[in-house]
Amino acid sequence: MHFKMMKKLSFYSVLIAVLSVLVFSCTEEDKVVTGSLVPARFELPFNNTSVQKGETIEAVISIANPSDLKSIKVYKSDSIIFEGPVSKNKMNFQLKTNNWKFGTNQLSLETITNNGRKRVDHRIIKLLPDIYPKEYSAEVLTVYPHATTSYTQGLEFDNGQLYEGTGGTGATGKSMVAKVDLNSGKIQEQKLLDEKYFGEGITILNDQLYQLTWQEHTCFVYDKNTLEQQETFTYTGEGWGLCNDGNQLIMSDGSERIYFRDPKTFGLKRTIEVYTNEGPVKGLNELEYIEGKIYANVYTRNKIVIIDPATGVVTGRIDASILALDYRKTGEVLNGIAYDKNSKQLFVTGKNWPNLLEIGLVQE
Repeated sequence: MHFKMMKKLSFYSVLIAVLSVLVFSCTEEDKVVTGSLVPARFELPFNNTSVQKGETIEAVISIANPSDLKSIKVYKSDSIIFEGPVSKNKMNFQLKTNNWKFGTNQLSLETITNNGRKRVDHRIIKLLPDIYPKEYSAEVLTVYPHATTSYTQGLEFDNGQLYEGTGGTGATGKSMVAKVDLNSGKIQEQKLLDEKYFGEGITILNDQLYQLTWQEHTCFVYDKNTLEQQETFTYTGEGWGLCNDGNQLIMSDGSERIYFRDPKTFGLKRTIEVYTNEGPVKGLNELEYIEGKIYANVYTRNKIVIIDPATGVVTGRIDASILALDYRKTGEVLNGIAYDKNSKQLFVTGKNWPNLLEIGLVQE
């Protein structure tokens, strides 16, 4: 017999012996322990299911062996749907969504076995609004000059004075906050950021000007009159757009989420998710608070959405694609919304656009 064949036979003999040990060592106790890792689970709903507000969701729970369980609990956030012992292999629940929040909701199943082992199964359900946003087009009323060197990230009126925040580092431009003359487009006063910071959205509240930075987790606070820096705050995640409702700072980070923050500490107070009846609106950028609603640029889409700050529901959409075609020239995307409370007029511009536009809205 060749040496190679002997090696093969020896290998197969060892393999058979090992498999025999594995097979005969699999006791009934082992099967129970393995099975108890999933004593109960959701059959329905599927994870990341989307439903519209008011629809009823069917939750189906499959239970391997009811006698092995001490109890189960079905709950959503702090609301308990069912809690107690079980006697059947399957349980069904009809869940009404009338009082659920829009956006992400989590449905959970907690299982406790007789030996005290706990397991939790989660399902994410996205609740969509049951209303359609109103559609608007933008009509240009007045055209003003705008510095093509300004990579606009934030735009704000305060008592008739126009302020602008820009982004850029090195060859991409300068990050600054500035006072701008509306009629000429010229920068009157400016505060440059250190080149390690990429400036983002701005807003003015209680005579203080707040400016976000993109990925540097820093919010600068200035005296709105002198542009002298007063303090800084830090935060997690990215900074994109910023506005305020007179009491809170309102911030975007490029996702579908909007964050409400304490202007004294920058601490997070609450969060909303922005949804239409079709799904989440991602890429929320520059923000402006106008007559009780949040107006937000949608990055790269030349579109502005109007958001209910209480629920996150998009109540209106402004198509500004014609503005971009006619006035962008060599600039980039639409970005920059300012509302003059004195004249009650709305202004928009874009990154490196040569014009700032006073616009009116026409409902389609």
